[in-house]
Amino acid sequence: MESAVQSIVSKLGQLAIAELQEIRGVGDKVVHLTDELSTMNAVLRMISEAEQSAVDHLVREWEKQVRELAYDAEDFGDIYWLRIRRRIPLRQLSVVVKWPKYQLEKLLLRRTLAAQVKALLARTITVSERRARYGIDRAALPRSPWFAPVSVSFVGIKEQVNTLAKTIKAEDDDRSLKVFSIVGFGGLGKTTLAMELCRHLEADFQRQALVSVSQSFDAGKDMKGLLARVLRQIDKLNEVLKDKRFLIVIDDVWSVPAWEAIRIRLPENNCSSRIIATTRIETVAKASSVSEDLVHHMRRLQERGREQLFVKRVFASVGGTCPDELKDTMDKILKKCGGLPLAIVSIASLLASYNSAGSIYRHMESHPTLDLEGMSRVITLSYDYLPHHLKVCMMYLSIFPEDYVIAKDRLLYRWIAEGLVAEKQGLITLFDVAEEYFNELISRNMIQPDKLEVKNTFFPAEMAEACRVHDMTLEAMVSKSRDANFVTLVGRQYGRGLPHGKVRRLSVHGNDDYDEDSSSSNKRKEVEQSHHARHGGIEVMNLQHVRSLSTFQSEGHDRKLLDRLGEFKLLRVLDLGYCYALDDKHMRDVCRLYLLRFLNLRGTPISVMPSKVGDLECLETLDVQSTEIIDMPQTVTKLRRLEKLTAFQWVLPRGLMNMKALREVDGAVLADVNVQVAREIGELQQLQVLYLEVYHSVVEEDEEAKEEFVHALGSSLRKTCALRSLHLYCPSSNEVTLDSYLRHVSTPPPLLRRLSMYGPISQFPDWISSLKHLAEFSVAGNYVDGDLLLDSLCNLPSLENILLGTRSWKEDLVVRPTHKFPALRILQLEFSKENEMSIGGIENLKKLKEVKLSGMENNPALERAVEHLMVVNDNQESGKIKVVVVKHW
Repeated sequence: MESAVQSIVSKLGQLAIAELQEIRGVGDKVVHLTDELSTMNAVLRMISEAEQSAVDHLVREWEKQVRELAYDAEDFGDIYWLRIRRRIPLRQLSVVVKWPKYQLEKLLLRRTLAAQVKALLARTITVSERRARYGIDRAALPRSPWFAPVSVSFVGIKEQVNTLAKTIKAEDDDRSLKVFSIVGFGGLGKTTLAMELCRHLEADFQRQALVSVSQSFDAGKDMKGLLARVLRQIDKLNEVLKDKRFLIVIDDVWSVPAWEAIRIRLPENNCSSRIIATTRIETVAKASSVSEDLVHHMRRLQERGREQLFVKRVFASVGGTCPDELKDTMDKILKKCGGLPLAIVSIASLLASYNSAGSIYRHMESHPTLDLEGMSRVITLSYDYLPHHLKVCMMYLSIFPEDYVIAKDRLLYRWIAEGLVAEKQGLITLFDVAEEYFNELISRNMIQPDKLEVKNTFFPAEMAEACRVHDMTLEAMVSKSRDANFVTLVGRQYGRGLPHGKVRRLSVHGNDDYDEDSSSSNKRKEVEQSHHARHGGIEVMNLQHVRSLSTFQSEGHDRKLLDRLGEFKLLRVLDLGYCYALDDKHMRDVCRLYLLRFLNLRGTPISVMPSKVGDLECLETLDVQSTEIIDMPQTVTKLRRLEKLTAFQWVLPRGLMNMKALREVDGAVLADVNVQVAREIGELQQLQVLYLEVYHSVVEEDEEAKEEFVHALGSSLRKTCALRSLHLYCPSSNEVTLDSYLRHVSTPPPLLRRLSMYGPISQFPDWISSLKHLAEFSVAGNYVDGDLLLDSLCNLPSLENILLGTRSWKEDLVVRPTHKFPALRILQLEFSKENEMSIGGIENLKKLKEVKLSGMENNPALERAVEHLMVVNDNQESGKIKVVVVKHW
């Protein structure tokens, strides 16, 4: 009997050992799952790059299954790190649980995770077998080909035709072959413009040809056919091109290699011949034309041209004019089309099929947001041709509302936090790679560059780089994001019920339905009911898989969502800019989001940053500008991965040197008693952007302490070799001037592009004239001698923009012929009420394109500057200076 008991115990022991081995093997299975995840992403990329007509419903359904499996695998990896691999601070253990209990709970958790990873691997095998069972083959998924452009009307492009035609046919001493490029987004009418130019220039170029290039153009296979099409059109005249003036249009070029292969085969002569290349990609246009003057950027139709094109197409059969009762509806449709000719033609062609004003009216009223199929095809074509990594970045833009101006840095850091940016050989940081993505999307005309005013703590507001997305492009991205379960949108026009599937990215938009001026109580009640129905789903929504949360003017339901922040265990991005429902009590939950990489609290009413913010060890971006927070806790120095910190006031603490990853710091404050902190700034070797206020606190008689601090700060600025943008502010009450610090910078940062100095200064450091990369310079509150100011800057080869703020110079500022300023394009001057000095000699700035003047109303110095500029422009036949005057009370 005893032996039997021992046998049972032995078996139980063996089972326990086997289970323990299984638990210990969780780490290996996670590695296996990571490999499977990489394979899944490769499959998704293959489908993404395939011709969309070859991707049938079966492939689409399988793609969704693979994508959801990939998401779940990523979630598992995050949970594994969060609960097993992440180190728990001992101070938490001593308060929450005892060590043995903690170890037991961890063992039980490993057992649960072992079962989960087994299930995920089993799903992976099942999905793979399903692909084979249904015959889904990568060979059946070719890349998307080019389709022929849709011609649009010539209405609205007459001015562009006349301007370009005059330039193209002009002959000068240089009679070599020239290439003109027409670049713009699909649907703007590039092909139409090129065709109209050919017709307009028939008398000047009797030998003409127009050929189109495919997306998948192959120089080896397709060049012979392309040249044959050119010769067929020109040989109709039975003449050769060798000694004749010709005009050839190469339409819709998609890549630089394709252009280079075509260009080298076209004949070169000295007869002032011309080639016109059309493309939707900026880099192709620049590669095609040797000068920026030969590149024409397509412009959207202006209001008059939009209306003419629409009316011509829709109302030709009913009198050729738009009835008064339809004008408001027409205006809404034209606004939606955004000046894109193809969009206007697409919708107008549909409406033109109705043969009476009454039927047109009924259709326009019942379909105010018509589906623009033609425009959708153009957008889809541009999207399909994007590389896989750019497609994901484009879909990500569906998070933002319509007509929203997106700050470039905010977008790039969000891409990085979401894992959408991959390391690339030759580029040092992920931010550099993300910036390349951004520029490529602009080059391809998928997004439109813009500017956004950004406020800084101690410095004037700046215009930062930004972008916006055309309404119809945004609609296309929203549609694709929904199909892929990439983003879940709540609010405004984006549905009322719960989403299908798991919520991965949640974007909550404001509600525009409520009319504050409405006197109708019934309407108000309907709006409230609609609002509740639309957003009530958030209260029961499963949030545990959400990896990014964004809110945009959604005060009506923010608070209920914020009260559930503790459920967002896998959150990587929390973007709550100007969310007025956020309260200090919510910060406790925010500081428990241990996977958080991007945290934007700008413009919120929070007043305290908890010390536990230091536990967010994955955090890369933190923005608390324009909040009630007046300082950051010491624990912020534990954020070793933090790259960007923007605050109202951040008194730089000891331990700053631990934050090795810092690239951008805005709102930093340094007291001149903190010699150690001044030294630690020099340890931040990744630092590229620094906005720093230095204030005086040392007693006047302590000269030794002053000198030690000045030397320490100057030495640190010398060590920050990666610095691109330096902004120093020194209050006028300080005993030490700015140049005291700068004199100790024996060697300036070699890559410096922007330099601002606000505060008292007696003279500029000698090294300022050696900054060959400096592009922007601004000063204020210095009262520097005018000649000294200009003499120090006039030979800088890259200086494009100068801002002279209030109280910048003494006496009248005169630009002399010896002041070269070889690259200066923009000059900004601010006149204070007490500043009676003006400026002269502007005519000596030969490269100057624009002058911006600002100051108080009835300021004599401002008025004299305006008069001086008017005289300068009157004396110049060409190259007149653009003058912008901003007056305030």
